[in-house]
Amino acid sequence: MARPRGLTLDQVWIFAGVAFFALRPLLTPIPPHDFWWHMATGRLIVESGQIPATDGFSYTRAGAPFYNQSWLAQLLLYGLYALGGLSLIVLAQALVIAGAYGLLLRLCIRRSGNLRLSVGFLLLCTLPASFDNWVVRPQTYALPLFIGSLYVLTAWRLGWFGREAHGADAGNPAGRFSAAGRFSAAPLLVLPAFGVVWVNLHGSFVLGGALIALTFVGEALRRWLEDRAEDRAWATRPVGVAEDVLTRQTTRAIRPPLWHLAVAGGLTGLSWLANPGGLQVLGYVRNLLSSSQVTRLVTEWAPPSPRDAGGAIFFLFLIVGIAILAYARRPPDLVDMLVAGAFLWLALGAVRNNIWFVAVATPLLVCQLAAWRPEGTPTRPAFQGLPTLNAALAGVIGLLLLLALPWVKPWLGLPPELGNLLDPATPTAAVAELRADPARPARLFHAMSYGSYLIWEAPEQKVWADPRIELYPLEQWLDYQHLSAGTEAEQLLAAYKIDGLLLSNKLQAGLVEWATAHPEAWELRYADSEASYFVRR
Repeated sequence: MARPRGLTLDQVWIFAGVAFFALRPLLTPIPPHDFWWHMATGRLIVESGQIPATDGFSYTRAGAPFYNQSWLAQLLLYGLYALGGLSLIVLAQALVIAGAYGLLLRLCIRRSGNLRLSVGFLLLCTLPASFDNWVVRPQTYALPLFIGSLYVLTAWRLGWFGREAHGADAGNPAGRFSAAGRFSAAPLLVLPAFGVVWVNLHGSFVLGGALIALTFVGEALRRWLEDRAEDRAWATRPVGVAEDVLTRQTTRAIRPPLWHLAVAGGLTGLSWLANPGGLQVLGYVRNLLSSSQVTRLVTEWAPPSPRDAGGAIFFLFLIVGIAILAYARRPPDLVDMLVAGAFLWLALGAVRNNIWFVAVATPLLVCQLAAWRPEGTPTRPAFQGLPTLNAALAGVIGLLLLLALPWVKPWLGLPPELGNLLDPATPTAAVAELRADPARPARLFHAMSYGSYLIWEAPEQKVWADPRIELYPLEQWLDYQHLSAGTEAEQLLAAYKIDGLLLSNKLQAGLVEWATAHPEAWELRYADSEASYFVRR
């Protein structure tokens, strides 16, 4: 077919797919929980020239050992802030998300051979099942490395790295390869390179190793099953049909060698040692996963529940996926199923793992949907629209992106949930009042997320606790729950020698009510719709 002139409808589909993934982070204010203490640590690394190994932000755990694994992401966040403030951080967030899912879209298109189906599935299913995990924090910067690893491993096992390998097309939807192809292991070396960066960005670096291991096991199992089926077919061949040994050997020889992946996996494991703590990083991940503070108290480490919106969307995605697999016209790829099953197990154990499961399940489900296409149907629709109308549609989408930029939104009069760079729950005014107080308290009790913002905005004010959940003992967090509810308040406040309160009106309503009911002991210095600031008389 002659290449059409001007902008095609397929190109508009691709642009729309990537653009709508970018719009979500552009329109999402930065929540106060993890972001600010990571920023403050990045600032501390720049100012001190070293990665902190002990806590210097709190008065309850001052000097306690703390393994700061995400130092590279913290430097990146602080560097972006120094260059362009919060606006540049939000823009970088949108670019990272759009780039990661743009690569996932490319993987789906190449495997399924169906562009519009791939874009539609990502927008209707993948996006709503993933965006709850797109807050600004180090995990975001690990997402492109995870999807990049998935892409490289898929390309390797489908033979896309062969010199004479064929990509997916109408007659070759899986991207199978020719017998004459020679397979290069060089592209797999990107996996150890990812490992060097990933191990210093976020604790999810172990998932890169899990992808390699699952692909190796799945591919070995698939080949073993295929060989057994082939052997049975040859053993039961009709009498008089000679066995072509050369043909059987050639069929098995055109697969990419498994030792390529074994070497890449070994080098990736060694790459994890390229961090300031060496082997300690593995102990950090083990301790985090086994921390009772994290597993019992942090909501995103709890299993998904259909009672909340995010959990309901996740289970809806799961139900749709099961239906697609059940009614597909061909059996699913064994390696895809093994990888998706392993990550589903992780997702069912913790909400924060949904994002990884959805990413690996998306290509599997798109390929199964593409199998419903009748034989002989062109993979590329003949109708590509009118170039002028296509350009106008792309222009409208581009205008939406322009209006969503953090430098433009303040002029549009959007509601705070969309127009502000910061989540309205960030106690900016209350902390400013606290800092201006000439007799501000020395031992302040506050909401956990407020501790993160205090570390950044008021570094001279040591915090009671903050979102570094694993740093503080479980008993302290149980006291936090009791205090926030206003139970045993007098005894606990005295035990910790607390002389000030900076409370969330929504999350700590019990303690706000208790302090308000004791004006002889606690003076209300400041209050707004979000926070209340009390000082002991």
